[in-house]
Parts: sequence; structure tokens; C-alpha cells
Amino acid sequence: MPVSFLPIIIPILLIGIPLFFLSKGRKAFLISGSVSASLVVILFLAVYAPSWVLTVKANAGDANAQYELARWTENHCEQIGEFVLWPCQADVLGGYAWLEKSAGQEYPPALYAVGVRLKYGEHVPQPPEWSGPGGNVFPQPERGQKKIDRALALGFHPPVEEEYFYWRVYRR
Repeated sequence: MPVSFLPIIIPILLIGIPLFFLSKGRKAFLISGSVSASLVVILFLAVYAPSWVLTVKANAGDANAQYELARWTENHCEQIGEFVLWPCQADVLGGYAWLEKSAGQEYPPALYAVGVRLKYGEHVPQPPEWSGPGGNVFPQPERGQKKIDRALALGFHPPVEEEYFYWRVYRR
């Protein structure tokens, strides 16, 4: 994975440019400092504000917000990584926890996503009574198919084949 110099360059620019303008005068320093601070706030809000809004709604019990927060939790790290090229790992188990809460309220897209993940065993926590092979894939096809069937009965129509749903729709 290529390493980005952006995490090093941005602080230098955000601090160095105002310091450079300090030599041009107090007014230039204040203007450049305000612009730098505004850029930091805008970047910070663009990165974290969506999760705050979704978390408030999800904690209030909104099934759609829980589903979207699960997607945000799993995709956020990769989206930031595309911009900054900073290595991180997606929180798939944290996302799964929110996804299960949404599915518990019979939200069809969440039921379908949980069903697909359980059926193929990818990115699900190890069940307490698990007696199958070790590793990090815990397929539970019967349990998963029940959730998929329930989502279909509620009228959900996935846009792609079942086994591609997680990677093409949910994790985009």
C-alpha cells in the first residue's frame, strides 16, 4: 500500500502558511489563520458529522438510521483511506451489531444483509455454540436463509445476485 505524505503535509501547511503570513502583518496572519481553521473544521465535519447524526437517530430506534450507520461504520475507513491514503481497518463487527439491531426491527434491507452474511459466514461474530472449523468464517446457512426469506416476504428486492450483495451493494 502506498504511503501518503498528506498527513504530514497538511499540518505543516495549516500551521506554516499562517506563520508565513505573520511576517506580512497581523491582518494577513488572522485571515490565513481563519482560512486554515475553517478548512480543518470543514474536513472534520465532513468526516465525522454523518456518524453523529446517524448515531443519534439510530439510538432513538430508527431502523433505517441503524442500517445506514452500519454501512457507514464499515465503509468509513475505506472512504477516508481513499482520500488520505492512511492505513486503517473497517469495523465490520461494529457494523454488524448495528445491522442486527436494524434487522431486529424487521427492516428488509438489514434483514437481507444479515441473512447473506450469516449464510456465507463472512464478517459475522463467532457464535457461542460454534463447533465448526476455526478461522474467521462462520457460515450459518439455515439461520441466514430464514432472514433472507423474511426480507423477500416483506417485499425487498435485491438489485444483484445474493452472494454479491454484501460487496456490491452494502459495502459500496
